[in-house]
Amino acid sequence: MESRLRLDRKIDELYQDVLKMGALVEEAICRAVEALSTADEQLARTVIDGDGAIDALHLRIEDLGTHVVALEQPVASDLRGIITTMRIASDLERIGDHARHIARAVRPMPAQLLDAAIVQIDAMARHGAAMVHDALTAYVDGDVDAARAIALRDDQIDSIHRDLSHRLVAIMQKHPDLVEPALELAFVSRFIERVGDHVTNICEWIVFARTGEHVELNG
Repeated sequence: MESRLRLDRKIDELYQDVLKMGALVEEAICRAVEALSTADEQLARTVIDGDGAIDALHLRIEDLGTHVVALEQPVASDLRGIITTMRIASDLERIGDHARHIARAVRPMPAQLLDAAIVQIDAMARHGAAMVHDALTAYVDGDVDAARAIALRDDQIDSIHRDLSHRLVAIMQKHPDLVEPALELAFVSRFIERVGDHVTNICEWIVFARTGEHVELNG
């Protein structure tokens, strides 16, 4: 009985840490894009500096999860939950990295270029942050149907990313002097597009935790 209580406490600790990671990552995405749209380099610096807290939580989850698997002898359903939490933490850490990369691109940009791109970049970021939030809600609830539906929403981000990429290429062809900043925005678009891919991975792990099946969602 005591060993079961100890295992439950450690699993709950993992669970709380991954939720903290998710909140930090969601905030980082929104702040990075806000900094980009306003050329707020101070706000961008808070995103870059804040990535350390996300990384620290990731390492803590990895260490505690490995410890629990090795020493606490979890049963199959517990083991799936622990593995899922560790994998979700890995995807959240990568999303945090993408937010940091976006923040590093923050600098004053030609208005005609930023005006042409920022609405779509903001839309992608809002979709991505909402997917992170909703995926973690599905994780808390163990809601497989919600996880499957959330993964499908990655198509919205992909569609905006493709449209923006074409628009940026057209701008570069017409205005060679804007090639360098346009390329930076193309990379920003790609970083946000990857957020949707990582959330899809998270949704696949939610399905695994509940069913024991490895599935490919929205492939």
